[in-house]
Amino acid sequence: MVNEHRRSVVLQERMETLFKKAEELSVLCDVEIGIIVFSPDKKNAVYEWPSRDKFKQLLMRYLDKPLVERLKKLTTNEMFLMKEMDAKMKIIEQQKTEEKEMEQLFSQLYLGEKTVFDLDKRQLIGVRNLAIKAKEKAVKRRIQLKYLQDQRLSLPIDRIPLRVAPFNVQDQRIQLPVDDPLALRLAPLNIQDQRLQLPVDDPLALRLAPPEN
Repeated sequence: MVNEHRRSVVLQERMETLFKKAEELSVLCDVEIGIIVFSPDKKNAVYEWPSRDKFKQLLMRYLDKPLVERLKKLTTNEMFLMKEMDAKMKIIEQQKTEEKEMEQLFSQLYLGEKTVFDLDKRQLIGVRNLAIKAKEKAVKRRIQLKYLQDQRLSLPIDRIPLRVAPFNVQDQRIQLPVDDPLALRLAPLNIQDQRLQLPVDDPLALRLAPPEN
């Protein structure tokens, strides 16, 4: 924020919210909390909560404790995020392991190696969830295929490739097989020094070859 007055007002509002949450946390969890805020504003450079005297008392009691005791419950932002990440990764690994187990059970049920009466409640729920996911994937795939089919049907005619050979183009031959009936209709006409690539003993050569001068 470029406006210093606006920045000071916003800081004051945020601090009031922070102090209110700290008071609620202190009452609900029965803990002592001290907050100090350093501001670039020269007039009010430091803010303490709940008050300056109480904050000093709390800080001195904390510093009087041995270093080992203080570091026991010390948690930085990086440490907190790493713990949260490890917990999330463990949950993901558990989900992957459970999905593999359910896939194996589903396959055994399909092959008749097991029945639903052989499964416990957790396995039944897992197999049911796996079947629901498989059904959702199949429906999604069907919708995608239907969309692609509709897109193809909606293509304009001028974008559909046609088997049309150019006419009256010098030194150009149509790459069509001799036995293709299109060769009779699409062969270029009136092209100087151009012959259809036909065998000599082929009867088509007599009808399609241009007369010699």
